[in-house]
Amino acid sequence: MNKFITYFSCLILVTLSFSCSSHKKTIYKNHVPPSPSEPQTKKSAQHQPEGILSPETKMVAQQAINNLGIPYKWGGQSPETGFDCSGLTTYTHKMAGIIIPRTTKAQFSKGRPVEKQNLQIGDLVFFKVPQKKKGWHVGIYIYKGLIIHSPGTGSRVSYGDLNHPYFKKYYIGARRYL
Repeated sequence: MNKFITYFSCLILVTLSFSCSSHKKTIYKNHVPPSPSEPQTKKSAQHQPEGILSPETKMVAQQAINNLGIPYKWGGQSPETGFDCSGLTTYTHKMAGIIIPRTTKAQFSKGRPVEKQNLQIGDLVFFKVPQKKKGWHVGIYIYKGLIIHSPGTGSRVSYGDLNHPYFKKYYIGARRYL
């Protein structure tokens, strides 16, 4: 029964977040990964975490959702200045009382590794950026293959879908700090 309540609560959280936001299809210049014009909720290999979500996990997810639409800003670390991808992850975790490294590569090297099929809400997912020789990108896993990330120049914090061919091709791993 407890698993059902947790699953149902997360489903409501994700559903409400979709109804409260709208996304226009944007053409990005110098972007990192694509963002879908509308969140896709296809079934995926990812599953709902077991047990009750911790307050920190809820806070990270809520902060990510609250910052949808904030403009991308290289080096940005707050809603007031805008976010780059690792600035968004640093900020959401900081708001939950968890201090994580500032850069994407450091976040990847310091977190606990997580298999893709075991992703939970709040986990960080990492991608190689093919346009940049040493470029990396990070997003926050939300649920059923959806992430929230700050894609790049000319974009805003938005949803992404791990089932998108871009994310599948350039996925390099996931880390957990919660």
